[in-house]
Amino acid sequence: MMTVASLILATGARGAEYVLGVDSLPQEGVPKGTVTNHTWEDSRIYPGTTHDYWVYVPAQYAETEPAAVMVFQDGQGYVGLEGPVRAPTVFDNLIHKSEMPVTIGVFINPGRREQDWDQRSAQYVPLDDTYARFLLEEILPEVGKDYNLVENAQGRAICGMSDGGLAAFTAAWHRPDAFSKVVSHVGSYTRLRGGSEYPYLIRKTRDNPKPIRVFIQGGMNDINLAEGNWTLANLNMASALMFARYDHRVEIGDGGHDTRHGGAIFPDTMRWLWRDYPGVNGADDPPSLDAVLGEWHVVTNVLGKERRSVLTITATHGELAARLDDEQDGEIEVTLVDYDGDVLSYKYVEPTPQWSKDDGKGVEWTGRMAAWVKVRGDAFEGALSSEDMAVDYSAKGHRRAVSEAE
Repeated sequence: MMTVASLILATGARGAEYVLGVDSLPQEGVPKGTVTNHTWEDSRIYPGTTHDYWVYVPAQYAETEPAAVMVFQDGQGYVGLEGPVRAPTVFDNLIHKSEMPVTIGVFINPGRREQDWDQRSAQYVPLDDTYARFLLEEILPEVGKDYNLVENAQGRAICGMSDGGLAAFTAAWHRPDAFSKVVSHVGSYTRLRGGSEYPYLIRKTRDNPKPIRVFIQGGMNDINLAEGNWTLANLNMASALMFARYDHRVEIGDGGHDTRHGGAIFPDTMRWLWRDYPGVNGADDPPSLDAVLGEWHVVTNVLGKERRSVLTITATHGELAARLDDEQDGEIEVTLVDYDGDVLSYKYVEPTPQWSKDDGKGVEWTGRMAAWVKVRGDAFEGALSSEDMAVDYSAKGHRRAVSEAE
């Protein structure tokens, strides 16, 4: 029996209108890859099931060079050239421009026994490593008989929507040695004793995050039923990934439970996902420090108490330095500042800590603070925490315009 989420996936519930860009459409002069259809009926892990799958091979593939590989759950919804994602066309365009590596796509449908999709929940919802083993022990070795696939996890990505997004995350969670990159569209991080456990599990890895990069897409008008609220579940995942300091990106749109939004931003998703992979344009370039230089209005919020300051970042011979001018304590020395092209982090010691000197549990607050914020254009958003305890508070900022600084 299909779940409600599966039914919505199959029928294609309408959400907000999103338009595909040029990178999702065929372009003149761009070599086209090939897509072949296959069937897998010899599963030892899911005996008695049949899986349909498609393999995309880019025109640039050469047997002598191992190709990156990306696995898509509910593959039929991603491989279609007239659908909302059109992954093969996006791959054609981005590979041609060296904005992602030469990548073989494996688009696999959930197993069936008596009818299409009847094994979807059984395969996608559990939080164990069974589905990851199915991919790694059966499907990828089968594809590897015909194509030279990279074995390093850095060259392997996995994607899915709804329960398929949950399955993609679960595979990487259990096997980060095999999948280092995850794309989750309206993922099902819901259900008691199901995907709803992940935010807590992620938070527990704060001091030792798993080596995975995660792209989360959700919709403000996603489904809300007895199994959970999909919008809130994805926001909860976003908060947990921030708390545990994962390499992640979150895009919450106005859509519903479909891949229209995810498809519209899929080319940019791929650029972000593969941005530092060998051979990709700019992969070896140091981050542009211009992205963070200047004066930033900063607002931190500790338990409802706002505090404002100005963060001034400069660079000398490629080395960043910063100072903080706080509305309460005046000028504060920033002891560390770093930017990796996505995350700006800085540390300082507050002369007047916002926390109490004693929390009642024998912990004395020293005022040592650390900010971890994701920069997007002239704004950043992230977390401020005390180095004495793993507690996060809101930190937001925007870069001062020249007229503001004068």
